[in-house]
Amino acid sequence: MTTAIVGTAASGGAAVAAAAVQAQAKPAAPAATTTTAAEDSVTISATAREVEQPTAVQVRLLRNEGQSVPQIAKQLEITQGAVQSYLGKPAATSK
Repeated sequence: MTTAIVGTAASGGAAVAAAAVQAQAKPAAPAATTTTAAEDSVTISATAREVEQPTAVQVRLLRNEGQSVPQIAKQLEITQGAVQSYLGKPAATSK
């Protein structure tokens, strides 16, 4: 007598396997029931969303990463004065 056992830990696979061992030891005992494929399969769907951060947040993050004011200004396409303003430093005025 051959008994196929299919199960996972989530579907009680250990209990099914234990019952199958007992069923094989006693040929007169009824065979253990197995779970269906629908119970074992799980589909997870996630959609990644990219959220643009406000300019002030981007400036602070880039500065914390060690970028200079001119590098940040070039990357974000804003003036160096704007970068300094976002960082809380007054822009240098030329006289």
